[in-house]
Amino acid sequence: MASFEKCFNMKGFDKDQTPRWQMVPVGEDRYLALRGGKDLTVTSNKPAVCTATEIKASELPKGGEPMALQPSDRIFRLHGATKGNARIQAKNGSTIVVELEVDTKDKKTVHFAFNFVEDTGGHKTRRVAASAGGWLKTINYIYNGQANIYANLHATRTVKVPSNLGRVVTWDSSTASEWNTVTGMGDSGADFNIFLVWEYEQDSTPLVDHTDAGTLVGNCIFEDSAGAQIGETMAHEFGHHLGTDDHYDAARKHHLMHGITDVRGIHLPKEDVNIMNP
Repeated sequence: MASFEKCFNMKGFDKDQTPRWQMVPVGEDRYLALRGGKDLTVTSNKPAVCTATEIKASELPKGGEPMALQPSDRIFRLHGATKGNARIQAKNGSTIVVELEVDTKDKKTVHFAFNFVEDTGGHKTRRVAASAGGWLKTINYIYNGQANIYANLHATRTVKVPSNLGRVVTWDSSTASEWNTVTGMGDSGADFNIFLVWEYEQDSTPLVDHTDAGTLVGNCIFEDSAGAQIGETMAHEFGHHLGTDDHYDAARKHHLMHGITDVRGIHLPKEDVNIMNP
């Protein structure tokens, strides 16, 4: 049976869709293998959006995370011409045997500010500004190739809150909430402010550690004990900023938006990418 397969990992391919799906950045290329389609004719139904050109395996770019290919695989370079949606169709005559859906995406850049919080009561985050570059490297590894979204370091800042927030920074719905106190000190020039604090909770039992972070309206409060995979957890919170929700489906725990810290993976499926970068 003919199928489209990815040539590189972390490049915006979703095999769990019907038909399978590929994100292609506008002005850039992605590479797919047609497996089991030796005599099929491959064309794009909208070449003004995305073109498909057959190339030799030896012409694949070097580097990245290449997948194991079979000698009989036919290799195609997909080029994003303009923003839109298209189908790459492999046909026997006029009959479509297998097809691939493509969404082409413009580059989206989001400016981050990392705010390292301390208060008048001697509480302060353990995290340091020197770590921000590593966090952004992880975030960009997840988002660049899969969604054509780029996180840019706008600023790292020390934020001194002029009050004692106590052992736990909390959220509530009042205008005087600690959430509002902290996030009100964000960098107005950033698109997404992350506030690093010692401990954060947002439920009715603030002394029980249920929450690693919370994100709302361009702000994220992120506690020191937020799991082992810090960059991945920040990438997950960034997903909330971009409009996606948690899920707790065990079959999809390899997705970035799986809700359990250090259990989740880093895959971005079609439905999330199309929300994050519509």
